[in-house]
Amino acid sequence: MSSFISGNSLLRFSFFITVMLCLSCSTAKKKEKVLTVYAAASVSKVMHEIATDFKKSTGITLRMNFASSGTLARQLEGGAECDYFVSASREWMSYADSLNLIDKQSIHALVNNRIVAVVPVSNTDLVIRPGEIARFPSLFQGRLSIGDPNYVPVGKYAQQIIEKYNWKSALNGKYLPAKDARDALFMVEMGEAEMGLVYYSDAFQSKKVRIVYTFPAQACDIIRYYGAAGKNKKKALTTFISYLQSEKAHQIWMDNGFNHR
Repeated sequence: MSSFISGNSLLRFSFFITVMLCLSCSTAKKKEKVLTVYAAASVSKVMHEIATDFKKSTGITLRMNFASSGTLARQLEGGAECDYFVSASREWMSYADSLNLIDKQSIHALVNNRIVAVVPVSNTDLVIRPGEIARFPSLFQGRLSIGDPNYVPVGKYAQQIIEKYNWKSALNGKYLPAKDARDALFMVEMGEAEMGLVYYSDAFQSKKVRIVYTFPAQACDIIRYYGAAGKNKKKALTTFISYLQSEKAHQIWMDNGFNHR
């Protein structure tokens, strides 16, 4: 009887181990079908479109985390893990690289952008002609929405433009800092700010603001987005990186107001 019980227990134990191994393999396969992407807030719409098309093509899900590039880099520094990082500036990508948080060899340029001045769509009167841009601070009386230059690349580019045109003293006290690029646009959409310096791609997608001036590319550093793989590479990541280099992905970027290099 004891040997029968012992044998029966052994069978149950073997069955349990088999089930656990199957569950483990199933979980591993499910994890392989999900990639975590940390991306700058200004690419939220385009990345959602890319995620939808990518899953339809490959069956792989992209799990998104959007914030300013600086905030994302700090999250990675704090121990957060991601499979792919999209930064709105080389500076924050280099910061992540300096801490060995990403795969240096995988860093590559994705697309370019521009800075524009926008007003709420209800403001139908203001027009800034090229010769009038020097008078920019006197063309509005309210607040100027820009990203926080310490963490938000769009704010850093806006600051460079302000310094280039010597507007710093004239705009003192008018700033309304935003936590990320989308928030800088939102402040103008909601009428909290009379004017905003935002990305062309964000303004292009909004029906609540009107572009009154597009700054020349040389008014600030080249606005270029970069992508890089995380340190723990999955097989699915190679598929995603190849997809990002496809014509289909390039077209999605351009349809959202980004200029593919």
